[in-house]
Amino acid sequence: MSDRTPRRSSAAWLAAAVTIGLLGGGLLVRQGTNAAFTATTSNGASNWAAGSVTIGDDDSGTALFTASGLVPEDTGSKCIRVTYTGTVTSAVKLYVSSSAGSLADYLDVVVEEGSGGGNVGDFSSCSTFSGSTIYSGTLAAMASAKTGFATGVGSFAPTGSGQFKVYKFTYTLNELTPNGQQSETASATFQWESQS
Repeated sequence: MSDRTPRRSSAAWLAAAVTIGLLGGGLLVRQGTNAAFTATTSNGASNWAAGSVTIGDDDSGTALFTASGLVPEDTGSKCIRVTYTGTVTSAVKLYVSSSAGSLADYLDVVVEEGSGGGNVGDFSSCSTFSGSTIYSGTLAAMASAKTGFATGVGSFAPTGSGQFKVYKFTYTLNELTPNGQQSETASATFQWESQS
């Protein structure tokens, strides 16, 4: 029995010494880490903001044409100004977003893109317009083929806010319009779309 007691106390003493040694070593490492010199650097907060693509026109939400009592060879022209107010480079296309009526088969339409055209907000005047043709054909064909941005017409490619183009629309009721088109109608909504 006397042989077992010294072994137990030696084992207990050894375990206590190892534990104290580990704790002491950890404190030395911790104190050494806290005592080191340090330095950092950083820049200001980084920020990101998306650009915008925005267009408008000067028609105040009214129809470009309201023509009635037409007979073959009647014609009319109006100009409209489309202004870009976005912040990124863009492309603008014109197309027909909706249409109706059989008279569209006999309405010849010419659309030109350019500049001039009278005072802002007075799209009835094309007195100083100068431009080039971007569409020529019947209203029905335009409404069938030019139905979205991918098929739209025009070369307006603004690079900043405030840039604009003037569009001149000229219609003529075809001289070969058949007698059966009396009292028939046509309607179309012209739409400009801007994409970056």
